[in-house]
Amino acid sequence: MLSLLVLAATAAPPPNAVPAVVGGLAGCWKAPGQVRGKDATSVARGSWHLGRRYFTLQLRSIVPKSPYEAAIVYGAGEKAGSVGSFWMDAFGGAYGPSLGAGAVTRDGFSLDYRFPDSVYTNRFARSAKGWRWTIVEKAEGKAEKLFARYELTPASCRGIGFDF
Repeated sequence: MLSLLVLAATAAPPPNAVPAVVGGLAGCWKAPGQVRGKDATSVARGSWHLGRRYFTLQLRSIVPKSPYEAAIVYGAGEKAGSVGSFWMDAFGGAYGPSLGAGAVTRDGFSLDYRFPDSVYTNRFARSAKGWRWTIVEKAEGKAEKLFARYELTPASCRGIGFDF
């Protein structure tokens, strides 16, 4: 009986865990896509950290003339079912780190990141082959517009390197 209680306690997610849907991004991904209408084909890798309390998604462009890397850390948000995040990327400075907040949606999750020039809403939705990731930009006083989109499909992690 004691062993069943111990097993149940270790199997249950911690109360401050990132929502499980985010873990659907675990593994490596091909990520063809576009940023501001230009090719931004990338690779991505998602992995759990610190007792599954945090999940990191790393993104790296494979377009030679457009180097870009990001490490996005997800954790539990302030309320049940919400997601908190920290976005770091190759730009650094005022446009590099940003806190994000969002929630689980019917088919994935969504977060808003506030940068000095705009709010960028990242939407992850499950698709037949993996995930659809869209980023919508909303600058004050302007209409919302598509900033980026990626179609994530499973890939082998072999030969995929990341700095973070």
